[in-house]
Amino acid sequence: MATTRRRFLTGSLGVAALALAGCGRQSPDAPGASGSDASSETTFVFGNAAAAPTLDPSLTSNLETSRIAAQILEPLVKADQDTGKPIPGLATDWTVSDDGLTYTFTLRQGVTFHDGTKLTADAVCRNFQRWSENTKTEQVNQTAYQAIFRSTKADGTSRPSIYRSCTAPSERTVKLSISTPYPSIVKALTQPAFGIGAPSAFDDNSYASHPVGTGPFELSDWDGQTAELSRFSGYWGEAAHISKLKFVTVSSTQKRYYEILMGNIDAYDQIGIDDFVNLARRGYQIQQRDPYSVAYVSMNQQSSALSDVKVRRAAAHAITRSEIANTYYPDGTKVANDFVPELFKVSGSDTQSAYRQDQGLAKKLLEESEYNGEELQFFYPTDVSLAYVQSPEAVFAKIAGDLTSVGFNIKPVPITWSDDYLTKINESNPQRAFALTGYMGAFRDPDDFLSPLFRQENPQFGFSNSELFEQVRKASSMSDGEDRNDLYKKINESVADLMPAVPLAFPISAVALNSRVLSYPLTATGVANFARIELRDQK
Repeated sequence: MATTRRRFLTGSLGVAALALAGCGRQSPDAPGASGSDASSETTFVFGNAAAAPTLDPSLTSNLETSRIAAQILEPLVKADQDTGKPIPGLATDWTVSDDGLTYTFTLRQGVTFHDGTKLTADAVCRNFQRWSENTKTEQVNQTAYQAIFRSTKADGTSRPSIYRSCTAPSERTVKLSISTPYPSIVKALTQPAFGIGAPSAFDDNSYASHPVGTGPFELSDWDGQTAELSRFSGYWGEAAHISKLKFVTVSSTQKRYYEILMGNIDAYDQIGIDDFVNLARRGYQIQQRDPYSVAYVSMNQQSSALSDVKVRRAAAHAITRSEIANTYYPDGTKVANDFVPELFKVSGSDTQSAYRQDQGLAKKLLEESEYNGEELQFFYPTDVSLAYVQSPEAVFAKIAGDLTSVGFNIKPVPITWSDDYLTKINESNPQRAFALTGYMGAFRDPDDFLSPLFRQENPQFGFSNSELFEQVRKASSMSDGEDRNDLYKKINESVADLMPAVPLAFPISAVALNSRVLSYPLTATGVANFARIELRDQK
């Protein structure tokens, strides 16, 4: 899912918006405004809000990994910049069998990997085989392959997958077979996690730190904090406008702000709330993304207190979600009443009342429950800015205060993001009651949000409900249309009734760009095509 719209600061930031519109972008005919071309030597530096734990996007759902890897690896199909629909990538076209179980892709001719080897159907199938083999290794955090091909159990171990085979009838023909209809699978394959790598790079076990693909950039160096990429001279498509690309890790919101002011970076993600006006007044461009993530508080029913639905509902009514959305997120962020962004129009009819703020009701429910005031652990991340929660410490403090005010006894459990926060909230642990987290969408379909969370037992929530799980599975097997949308509305209502988590917000997030940037291909998923960036000068 992506968007090309540029949304500038409005409302209370009107003066800043005028400064932004007047100073942040010149006419192409203005002095110094000529864009770079494929023959120029230009470097673009992007400030990531967190370090990428690996450069292999098939092993993690981490945004920073996907952002870097998407410049190196290309999938069979890409997402259209405006609609999010699948368009040709490494495959020029594809067909689907009548039973919806076989997808046949025709590969693009004349494509080579960065190591000089040729893109063939056999190479593509080696990637599918590798992804399938990787699922046999126990891991807590679900990968894109495991989510799409349904190949993992609640405990992280493998289960029978809907993936059946990938075969190569000819050098340019790939046949992908699945066991259960999944009409959204082509949309799902647009994710960076399904970028095709060179099989020759799989053999020495260095792929996670040095992926080799067919993309417009190839990896030059990565030390775990900084990734340096160079324009690939043998790229099959339009050459990248910039010759060198660098991703640096700057975890502090304030430090990212100062780094762009000092000219050390050209752009950065996750602008601090207090920095919007200052950046605009200084003439920096700010591009805001459409909301395509959801922030929420998970409630672990393995915790004895939270096994009581009255306790979970008390927590939902206690949290001042509108104040959180208005205070800790950029303008335009909306309160979430379910787990699927508004653009899909599948909100349930009564989900808003299920999560509404009513601290009087929260106190009453807590008094009627079996909760006896025991200490409840609340996990939250530190030293990071995320697309779904830019200021985790501040948001946690607000929520903890809301819960305490109605009678909860909260024990803060801060965990540094780099200390594998996601694993700690996704593993089975009856001591963990609450956790502040969220989900970032990767392709344009409601299933992208609901299947990873509610298709099966999930240790993050610690509950089981076969009826809900079956509803989610059924919806994923249906084609787009009114019947599918109606089922998703029922699913959102079921989730609100069961209350495994409290949705907080559908956040607006933004990228700051300095005056060198003529054009930046903004995407709602946060994974932009950096080859299309155009700069005014050389660096």
